[in-house]
Order: sequence, then C-alpha cells, then structure tokens
Amino acid sequence: MLYFGRMRRLLFLALLLFFSCEKKVKMNPEKDVETPKVENTTTSTANDSIDLLPWFQYYQKENTDFTSALFNLKQTSPISFQNSSVTILNEKGFNEIYKPFLIFNKSKNKYLDFDSYQWFLQPDGSAGFEADQQVVLVDYKKKEARQVAFFGPSYWIEDAYWKGDSVAVLLGNTYEKVPFMMKYNFNKNEVQHFEYPDTLKIEIPYSKVRLRKHGIKVE
Repeated sequence: MLYFGRMRRLLFLALLLFFSCEKKVKMNPEKDVETPKVENTTTSTANDSIDLLPWFQYYQKENTDFTSALFNLKQTSPISFQNSSVTILNEKGFNEIYKPFLIFNKSKNKYLDFDSYQWFLQPDGSAGFEADQQVVLVDYKKKEARQVAFFGPSYWIEDAYWKGDSVAVLLGNTYEKVPFMMKYNFNKNEVQHFEYPDTLKIEIPYSKVRLRKHGIKVE
C-alpha cells in the first residue's frame, strides 16, 4: 500500500509538472510566432521626381545618361531682387497669350514668369525673340512683381517648377549646350546654382518645343 501511495504521488507530481510546462509554453510563444514581413515603402527621391519632368525626359531621348543626380552645386548666394515692369495676370494690359506659360506654386498665390519679357507674338503668329530674358516672381495676392534673375543671349531658362509654396527650380540651357538648374528658397532668401558636367546632343532646344506645345509657331 505504501508503494502504491508513493506511485500515485509521483504520478500526480509528473502530471502537475507537465501541465505547468505546457502553460508556460503557451504564455511564451515567441518561437512559434512568425515575424510579419514589412513591405518596402520607400518613396521616390527628389531626383527621381525631377527626372520625370518633360524637360528631363525630352533631353534623355538623345542623351540616355542625362540625369539630375549628375548636376553639381557650383554656388550658393542670396537672391537678388530687382524691380520689374512686367504686367501681372488679370491687370490691364496683360497679354493672355502668356497665361498658359505661367508657373504657379502649390497655393496658386505666386507664379514665375520667364516668357513675357523674352518673346512676343509677331503678325504672322510666330514668336519673335528679344536678346535677353527676365525671370520674374509675382505675388499674385499682393500684385507685386520682382525680378529674381536676368540672362543675356548665351543663357536662358526653358522650364521651371515649384516644390510647395516657397521653393522654385529653374531649368536652363546655354549656348554651349551645358544645362543648369537654379533652386530658389524664398523663405531662406537663398539661391543654389547647379551645373551639368557635360554638353548635350541637341537638335531642337526644349524652349522651342515648349512654345510649340501651346500652339506658338517657332522657326
């Protein structure tokens, strides 16, 4: 009887130990749970988005290596604001021919105008060009126009875009076919000048292609 009593106690302790271990495994299931997979949600870089602009895509057709990542920062300087006499949108004397070419910021309260000073419409419907080009920042709400850049015949701006409300980027070309970019941060009153390290193969400059897209004849 004593023997069987001891056996029952040992059996009871064994069962108690078994259930205790099973409960501990259920309470600590780290080894049994697979770590969830995390998808790559990295967004496109700024350079990627810039390279999708028509200006880049146009020149990439003949220059497959042309990319914004190759532009080198050459200079950083304060923005030089000057007075401008260009007519502001919806003011008396504004020529509606330039309206499709204005580059607005995100809030539509500012825009860039680099067309109205440089070219005009001739009687035959084709564009006539001045030797120089003025780039103007217009505060549409304040009805204020200020020159932020001025170029002679060897340099010209072909397109532009805004990054939000306070940063604008000018996309330009040169007589030597060396493209450049100018990044304006109006909150910091700072402009950065970037230059491409090589020349491009160009038959027709993008500036003419841009005008033709809007129905302007260009020789």
